[in-house]
Amino acid sequence: MSVHLSKNVKKEVDKIHIPKEKLNRAIEKGLKKGKKDRRGFGVKILYTCSAAILFISLLIGSVFVSPAMARVVSNIPYLSEIFQSKDIVMIITEELEEKGYHTASTGIGYNDKKTVEISLQGSDEYYNEVKDEVAHVVNQILKSRGYDAYSVNVNKSYSGDYVLNDEEEQEKSLLTESVTDKLNHSDYKFDMVQVDPTENVMFINIVGSDKYYESIQDTVKEEAKNVAETNHYNGYEIKVTRMTTEIKPADKESELIATITEGLMSKKEFRVTGVGNSVEKIFINTSIQSSDPSAKELGLNIEAKINEFLTSEDALSILGDNSYEIIIYSKDEEVIN
Repeated sequence: MSVHLSKNVKKEVDKIHIPKEKLNRAIEKGLKKGKKDRRGFGVKILYTCSAAILFISLLIGSVFVSPAMARVVSNIPYLSEIFQSKDIVMIITEELEEKGYHTASTGIGYNDKKTVEISLQGSDEYYNEVKDEVAHVVNQILKSRGYDAYSVNVNKSYSGDYVLNDEEEQEKSLLTESVTDKLNHSDYKFDMVQVDPTENVMFINIVGSDKYYESIQDTVKEEAKNVAETNHYNGYEIKVTRMTTEIKPADKESELIATITEGLMSKKEFRVTGVGNSVEKIFINTSIQSSDPSAKELGLNIEAKINEFLTSEDALSILGDNSYEIIIYSKDEEVIN
């Protein structure tokens, strides 16, 4: 998280007494972290050799010990502070890993209620031993960021994957190899042969144009079926497909929307239940009724928070000349801003 120091900020920093031993440990830890190249979605990390800036960064992640410093740091726009940090899921994941907990997955659900979901892997004994500890760690992280809209649910991860027996494994291996050899010998263009002996289904994916796919689809299906029957595996359904995967570059503007979503959904005061966007528009859904006397004030406050962020240096470097219209809805779908 970057902090821009003005002369006033420096004065406030200079007033704070930092125990030498604690400062040395902080600097050493910061330099070690600076050697790591860790990039994730929406992650922006600024490493610096300034002890003063390093100390401020530590303060932001914990308890402010100086009212004067709290006033200075509070000048950082709320959403900009989130944008310059790691997203909350990554923070939780890394903290749990650092503490040695065996996590299978970490995520946030926004369906019936806002919930941080942590799945633990390991035995029932291990799960029962650490689940309360994990919940406490996560709650402390949320509290440190002022996120009061979430409940925390820690559950045990169960693998639902079916394991093939030896006979099924042999059938899968034989058919995959035999069909692949046959199609290669016939010089067909394909990138996948997948066999499911539990359902008697075989998938073959063709590579090429629509015209090429249509010209060989039936022949490929027939040849694969003949291979299966020759090996005494009858009744296979052969599915010949043409699926392509297009990998698009990351949309930088999606990082802005992700920041807005995290910031507004994570605090009860905003009463936000959903965030969406289309071309040049951001839609915010709230739980307040339009008849509530405070609805208009809430809508304008949310709009101000978003505009403050979108006009920041970070956001403008991504948006350029583009802009968003912000539309905020009440629970009864009336515009309240």
